[in-house]
Amino acid sequence: MKFYTALVGSYPKPVKIAKVISRLKSGKIEKSKAYEELMKFEKRILEEVKEYELDYTTDGMVGWDDIADLTTSFLEGVEKGALERFFDNNFYYRKIVINQKLGYKSQNDYVQYFKQVKEISKDLKSKIKIVILGPLTFLQLAENNYYDDVGNIIDDYAKSTNSLLRDLIDYYDVVEVHEPSLFQKGIKGALLQSSQQVYEKLFNGINKEKHVLTYFDIRFDRIQYLLNLPADYFGFDVTEQNKTKLGRLYGYMKDMNVYLGVIDSRNTKMDKISTIRRIIEKVHEKGAKSLIIGNSSFNDFIPEIVVRRKLKLLQKTKRLVANV
Repeated sequence: MKFYTALVGSYPKPVKIAKVISRLKSGKIEKSKAYEELMKFEKRILEEVKEYELDYTTDGMVGWDDIADLTTSFLEGVEKGALERFFDNNFYYRKIVINQKLGYKSQNDYVQYFKQVKEISKDLKSKIKIVILGPLTFLQLAENNYYDDVGNIIDDYAKSTNSLLRDLIDYYDVVEVHEPSLFQKGIKGALLQSSQQVYEKLFNGINKEKHVLTYFDIRFDRIQYLLNLPADYFGFDVTEQNKTKLGRLYGYMKDMNVYLGVIDSRNTKMDKISTIRRIIEKVHEKGAKSLIIGNSSFNDFIPEIVVRRKLKLLQKTKRLVANV
């Protein structure tokens, strides 16, 4: 079994960086000056990625408040709404308000920002992942003031995001899709049944490695909808709240490329390396082709110093199981 480690989603932003982003959005600092400061922090993250020997990494989503903010940066037909709780967490995002037909904003900050990240990561051995919001989760984080049919929302979102992926095709190695809503309440059966076709539109013409990640819950009555998606890796949150579901989840490991969120992104308590090692050994025993381990979700829920300790834990685990 092949074995890798990864940073998923975001990296905690220090107060200084958060202030730079705030000043940029309010027009109190020039974009070039703001990007200069943000790239200094990006370099620090990439140095840590190298130090902790991570095989995969994102850009830490440094330039954005959260994944909803990132998403609105490249979409037409949306604006930011009221603050909403991000699922069952003490973390808030601004609702994505749909007022017009969704489309791709050909001139957008995400493309400009990501190209700069790629420029400073040229010497990095780790694979760089572009972070995007899954269509079903986009639907749940959005407020619809335009469409009569929600199916058309996720269709147009998939096509618009595909344009982003095409625009940046030379600047990333992997597409990382965040789709926690697949296992959440509020998504109707018809949308789940159409999800494979929607993802085919999302990934159309994108010949890159694709990871679709779920977290916060695992629902076995919906797991086949996930496994039917045209992706290379399927991700599950196996931290404390889902540990009782591990036994059943192992039954799906045969010949699978799987991502397991073994590092709890919502808890400052250090994860046990012995527990992580047992999970890895069991996945190997059950016949998985390849396993990536990393954090369970976004790292905005815990302090930066804790995240660094947890990344160090991944490195220790990697060295312990080098012979798997």
